[in-house]
Amino acid sequence: MLAYTYIEQGKFELREKPIPEIKDSRDAIVRVTLGSICSSDLHIKHGSVPRAVSGITVGHEMVGVVEKVGADVTVVKPGDRVTVNVETFCGECFFCRRGYVNNCTDPNGGWALGCRIDGGQAEYVRVPYADRGLNHIPDTVSDEQALLVGDVLATGFWAARISEITEDDTHRESK
Repeated sequence: MLAYTYIEQGKFELREKPIPEIKDSRDAIVRVTLGSICSSDLHIKHGSVPRAVSGITVGHEMVGVVEKVGADVTVVKPGDRVTVNVETFCGECFFCRRGYVNNCTDPNGGWALGCRIDGGQAEYVRVPYADRGLNHIPDTVSDEQALLVGDVLATGFWAARISEITEDDTHRESK
């Protein structure tokens, strides 16, 4: 499969890589149908993310169709259309139990996709903790609409929340 790969600071290449396989019983393999590039991918390119692994497929904003699931995956099945969470998380470590999943201490947790493990700028992606990291897309929602649910919506929501925007700030009178 083709994958957009981080080589070294300032350099990405489109490379041929094997289709990912299930490594853990909680994994799923997703065929990526649509993805987007995040500013975090650009930070990797410019060397601003020291934990990024050379040779990694970048990308953590994607939607797709489940192709395979591990034996312990119960929430999704092959054929399901899904969004892929930006963060993967175990749900069991100190941080996950307190809701800080971005700080998950598992090697496949936190911001792993597209940084420390192969991400979604490829034809397929392995998603650890699939029961926590994949969400069904309703039939009435297009891939283009669903793609915005991940990082884009979360970033905008959080910016509005920490800005303490109220209903009064958004109300306009009709003239």
